[in-house]
Amino acid sequence: MGKFKADIKFDVQNLNPLLASWQFSASNQAPDAQQSVLKTLDLNLLNSIFENFQKALGVSIALIDLHGKVVSSSNWQRVCMQFHRQHPASLKNCINSDTTLANEAIKQQDYATYACLNGLIDCAAPVKILNKHVANLYIGQFFIKKPDLNFFKQQAKALSFDEDSYLKAIAEVPIIPESKIEAMMKLIAFLAEQVAELSHSNYKADRMLQIVEQQVKNRTHELEMQNQILSMISHGSALSDVLIQLVRQIEAQYPEILCSVMLLDEAEYCLRVAAAPSLPQAFNDAIDGLTPGPDVGSCGSAAYSGQAVIAEDLLQHPHWQTYRELVLLNELRACWSIPIKNAQGKVLGAFGFYQKEPGLPSAEFSSKMSIFSNLAELAISRSLSAAHIHKMAFYDHLTGLANRRLLDDRLQLAFKQSKRSNSFGALLFIDLNHFKPVNDRFGHKVGDLLLIEVANRLTNQVREVDTVARLGGDEFVIVLCDLDCDADKAKTLAQQLAEKISAALAQPHVFTETLAMEHYCTGSIGANLFHGALHNSSDVLRQADMAMYQAKQQAKAISWFESR
Repeated sequence: MGKFKADIKFDVQNLNPLLASWQFSASNQAPDAQQSVLKTLDLNLLNSIFENFQKALGVSIALIDLHGKVVSSSNWQRVCMQFHRQHPASLKNCINSDTTLANEAIKQQDYATYACLNGLIDCAAPVKILNKHVANLYIGQFFIKKPDLNFFKQQAKALSFDEDSYLKAIAEVPIIPESKIEAMMKLIAFLAEQVAELSHSNYKADRMLQIVEQQVKNRTHELEMQNQILSMISHGSALSDVLIQLVRQIEAQYPEILCSVMLLDEAEYCLRVAAAPSLPQAFNDAIDGLTPGPDVGSCGSAAYSGQAVIAEDLLQHPHWQTYRELVLLNELRACWSIPIKNAQGKVLGAFGFYQKEPGLPSAEFSSKMSIFSNLAELAISRSLSAAHIHKMAFYDHLTGLANRRLLDDRLQLAFKQSKRSNSFGALLFIDLNHFKPVNDRFGHKVGDLLLIEVANRLTNQVREVDTVARLGGDEFVIVLCDLDCDADKAKTLAQQLAEKISAALAQPHVFTETLAMEHYCTGSIGANLFHGALHNSSDVLRQADMAMYQAKQQAKAISWFESR
């Protein structure tokens, strides 16, 4: 006979062995691994096999895991349950049988048998599934030869059992020849192992199917998200709307994540919060305007280095030590950031992923971070391109002032406002004097610098509601809106502003590129008063142009158009 390794301790206080706490452990197998296999068992099929086996041979069967829990069993023999385990003396023999069988089993290779002092035979054998010892099979309460009834009569008398009932229960106990025990044990163990392995294979297949289905579901959601974002980009949705939608989609897929998109403001070289709807507003306010640097949180460091920055614990990470109080106040503990870069590698901003608990991104989420960054880059680049195209279409490329197309729009708007408010506006047409010598003497580069300086001086003299435009060359136009409802007062205000402009233009222009040489360049200004209900834009512009030529001919700084 063989052996298996087990250390069995039976609960002597429980009279039902199938409900007892049979505690034992296998020295060569971790309980978690055992349980993971047994949890996949098809118990209905195994119970059916055990029950049919008992009906065919009359023996009782139980499969018990290495924690002592009954996994599956048939009915126990009546002589055991109604007699032997009901009397303290015979129960002691049962416990002795259980313990002896366990100890004997350790010495055997495949299975162990024991003749109980109550007169019955018990067997035990290990069950291995996927080469792991996960449980033990118990077969018990049978005879290997015809029983000696005198022994059981004496036992009935000694234990005060009803002899007739006791002998009837003994008669129900099957006789299994010793030569058949090994085959019986191997057969039932083989069937149990086959059921277990089949159940485990089916479980793995089902689990794999669930994983694949979940992956397909997740991928479908990702594609739907990407399509929605791409659709918003292609339809010209506002950048803020696109980024907020992107952030919300990510947070819907990963509820434990709080997202933030920060854009790089090149003019001030700082990061601006563009989309962070789920982060505390106080936190967003605190980090808005952050200057990128090598140790400025996660987003600031990512934007500075152009590399991903993973902070597992914000309270421990060196880049976050300056912001510990802010982190604690807003209950944030982890932040993973990736820079948003265009095709040329230029940093446009940073994507931040926050958690309320310390942690690292999974491999799967790490791969997704690049996808999210690419979508944000596409939206940002598209917005920048649209803004650039709009600027080229409506603004002068050299000075940044409104061009002729935008001037026409602003004039139409000024006329509508004038008509609505019943107020007068004015149009100033400005042509520079002595501009050509600058190009001739210093070259077109210096001439461009002069035009830029003129644009700045004009812009500094007017209100934000007014429009300064460059028509081309050295010609500029200023539209003054809603001056006054009284024509004379409106003309006086426009005259005062024209004089300030004339004085500003007359100031010397210094060019450091030409060894700090000065150039004086004044302007001839033609002025024209307009009212939306009385004039049209093309006439007002033409009349102001005529007044400008009159000022130039008369060597005057300012000349008003006078209708005849």
